[in-house]
This record gives sequence, C-alpha cells and structure tokens, in this order.
Amino acid sequence: MIIIDICLTDIPKDAITTAKNGKKYIKLVCAERKTEGKFGETHYIALSQSKEEREAKKPATYVGGAKSYNNVTNKNVSKENLFKADKGGIMENFKNDYAAQMENEQNDLPF
Repeated sequence: MIIIDICLTDIPKDAITTAKNGKKYIKLVCAERKTEGKFGETHYIALSQSKEEREAKKPATYVGGAKSYNNVTNKNVSKENLFKADKGGIMENFKNDYAAQMENEQNDLPF
C-alpha cells in the first residue's frame, strides 16, 4: 500500500482536463524515488508528460510525494507516526479511518 500526499496548489490549471461527462481529470505519475526523502517518502508524484516532452527532456512538474506503508511498518514506525510528516494536512483527516481499516484487514487474513 502506498499513501499519497498531493499539493493541489502545485497543479497547473492547464493540466486539468474536462471529460465529456463534465468531470475534471489530471494525469499523474507515481514512481519510486532513488533515495528516501526527508520525511520517509519512497515515491514521488509528478504530472504525466507527453512523449514529445520526455524526448525534449522537459523537467517534470512534481506535485507530491508518497510513502510505502510496508516500508514504514518494516522500520517499526507506529501508525500514528506515519501521519506526522503531513503536519495536520489532508492525510490527518483519514488517520482514524485508515487505522481502523488496517486493523480490519489484518484480522481478516485467511491463514
């Protein structure tokens, strides 16, 4: 499981597309980092680039980071500390629900 934190203010307005149904979408890439980030991020989130942008070596637009839950638990970090790097941001809203979900998933193992 990977927990993603995206900064919505870093997303350029022209990167948001509107579908025929009127819903708004953005194409993102989540890729593994070469080294772990300052707050334990194991992945980065960037806007998806076209083939032409990649060939022209246009710099990526980074909009967030992510950390692997398995990576964090392997380091014996508590579920509460998993959310501390967020500093009360959007992930804090999901903290209790996520902890309960993880408990349920661990109790529902078929073996």
